[in-house]
Amino acid sequence: MAQQNPQKDYHKTQEPTTRTIFDTRAIIGLFIIVAGIFYLMRNLGFDLGLNIWEWWPVILILIGLGQVLQPQESRQITAGGFLIILGVVFLLNSLDFIDVDFRIIWPLILIFIGYSILRKNAWPGRHIDPSSDYIDLVFILGGGDNRFNTQNLKGGKVTAIMGGGTLDLTDADFEQDKVSLDVFAMWGGIEIRVPRTWQVNMTGVPILGSMDNKTVRAVNESVQSESGPKVKRLIIRGTVIMGGVEVKN
Repeated sequence: MAQQNPQKDYHKTQEPTTRTIFDTRAIIGLFIIVAGIFYLMRNLGFDLGLNIWEWWPVILILIGLGQVLQPQESRQITAGGFLIILGVVFLLNSLDFIDVDFRIIWPLILIFIGYSILRKNAWPGRHIDPSSDYIDLVFILGGGDNRFNTQNLKGGKVTAIMGGGTLDLTDADFEQDKVSLDVFAMWGGIEIRVPRTWQVNMTGVPILGSMDNKTVRAVNESVQSESGPKVKRLIIRGTVIMGGVEVKN
C-alpha cells in the first residue's frame, strides 16, 4: 500500500493564518437575522421586553475584537481598538448608563477618519505578504491598494465597510482549475484586477448596490495542458449592500 506524504496532506488542510476570528460578514448577517426574528415575534404578538436596536453597538465591538484578535501578522490594534471603544460608548449611551454629547463624539470620529486617510491606511492588516497564498483584506473607513503575486493562490475574502480598496491579482496565478473569492461591501467599494487569461464568474446578492464583471478574457492565451487548453476560473461570491464590486483586467 502506498504511503501518503504527511507533509503534503498537512499543506492541503492547513488553515490560512490570516483568517479572522470574528468574521465581519457573519456578525452583520447574524444581527440582521436576529433583528428579523425579533420583529417577526413582535408582529405575532409576543412582547420580548427589549428594543433590539439598543444593542446595535455590539456589532462595532465584535468587529473591533475581530481586528484585534487576528494573528500577529495581520493584527489591527488601532482600528480594532477604536471600534471597540466607539461601540462601548454607544452601547452605554443606548442603555442609559451614561449621557454622551454626540456633538463631541462625531468630530472625534471625523478626526480619526481623516487621520487614517492621511496615513493612506486602509486597515487591511500590517505586514501583508504579497506572496501569501490566501487573501484576507478588510477595508474600514479608508482605502488602499493591495497587490498579490503568489503563483499558488488558494482563495480568500475581501471586506469593505464605509471604505474601499483595490485588489490587484494581475501578477498572481493558481495551480488548480478554479479558486473562490468571497467579497462583502457595505457602504463601500471593492475593485479587483485580474489577468486576461482568467475567466471570472460572479454570483451574489446586490442590495441597492452593484456587482460588475468588466473583464475580457483572452481565449487564445489559455494555459496549455496535455488535454488541451486549460481555462482558469476565478469564482467571486459576495453580498453588496449600498456599495459596489467591480472586476476588470
